[in-house]
Amino acid sequence: MENQIESVVVAFYKKATTDILIGYHFRKIAVLEAGHQGHPLRPPIEAFSDHLPRINTFWHSQLSGRPLPKNEAPFDLIGIHALLKVRKGEVSRWVTLFRQTLEEELQESPELKKKWNEKLTLFERKFLESPVLFKPSNP
Repeated sequence: MENQIESVVVAFYKKATTDILIGYHFRKIAVLEAGHQGHPLRPPIEAFSDHLPRINTFWHSQLSGRPLPKNEAPFDLIGIHALLKVRKGEVSRWVTLFRQTLEEELQESPELKKKWNEKLTLFERKFLESPVLFKPSNP
């Protein structure tokens, strides 16, 4: 499962970094990574060398149900994304791109794809309903 998770994450990042709607958020990460060189709108996957292992750990924990390793800091997904100032449409685009990546990368693993899609649905709802990310609208 670890290899499949890594494959999906790398494929997603390659797609997301150049996406017209959400790519700029991912390029912010690439700029922060030490030693990043190359085209600013198409950072190489190596620009995420410090970031991707953490993302892989997150997804492995989510999909396996195992707790994070003791030396791993907890994930504050809402807080981190609040700093990025994501918009609702960007959350939906992220989910769409991730689902496309799952379709492409996990054709031989329907159970893992199903479980991952379920997690994406949970995260999408959690994000879109977050009063930290998006102020509730008054009826």
